[in-house]
Amino acid sequence: MIETYSIWNLHGEQVDHASSSNAPRVDNVEPIVDPNDQVMGIIQDAFPFASTNINQEGEDDVPTPIDSAEFEQYEKLLKNANQELYPGCESFSILTAIVELMHGKIKYRMSNLCFDYFLGVFKRMLPTDNCLPKDHKHAQKVLHGLGLGYEKIHACKNNCMLFYKEHETLDTCPICNESRFKMTSRNRTTKIPQKVMRYLPIKPRLQRLYMSTHTATDMRWHKEKRVDDDVMRHPVDGEAWKEFDRTFPEFAADPRNVRLGLATDGFNPYGVLNQHHST
Repeated sequence: MIETYSIWNLHGEQVDHASSSNAPRVDNVEPIVDPNDQVMGIIQDAFPFASTNINQEGEDDVPTPIDSAEFEQYEKLLKNANQELYPGCESFSILTAIVELMHGKIKYRMSNLCFDYFLGVFKRMLPTDNCLPKDHKHAQKVLHGLGLGYEKIHACKNNCMLFYKEHETLDTCPICNESRFKMTSRNRTTKIPQKVMRYLPIKPRLQRLYMSTHTATDMRWHKEKRVDDDVMRHPVDGEAWKEFDRTFPEFAADPRNVRLGLATDGFNPYGVLNQHHST
């Protein structure tokens, strides 16, 4: 969406030429934000217990209990966020550099091999005592604590079923009798699954949207900031949303409640940037 397109003249809205010609032009200028500060904000969003316990020091409130493994992840991320990419580098910490590079990888659909190549080139360009990871695998390890993670679930080679819940202990598919695991050249069963599906739990992702100060206000926009002028700009302006509110008034009364809409388009559950299978 073009930020300056505030009057939808190409979609039915009328332009008031008298007022628009006299109105002063205001250019949208994005504020300059230090990437290191942004990364620290991401860490605080991912580990809200840390800032909570720091703020509660000296107070009578009971601090939030902290899981030791989770706190260890927090300390590792904090160390990488404060450590310079190389001695004397003020622009990038280790964590900031990795976040920037990984963002570019996903945005421009770089393969892991391509990312490994450029990461190696950048590492050779930098001073010899730099701390840039040598490949994608090591970069992912640094970011492990920031991610929401996913669950690997074995699947039938022919897509009949998932080896999940009551079928978790099975070694063959009850529908097509295909083996769950790959076979060696000598027809011996390995423990390597023939197909793996990656399941992304939705609850922690919804919780993360409310943990971040940047997205928590956006989650309530439909109730607190929407302009009700009978113009269709957002699903909240549609009849389906309004009918849902009339049917479930208690749910609609709290703007923090979330409505989920499901859509799929070219979704591939079996690989990363793999074009062989599409749902």
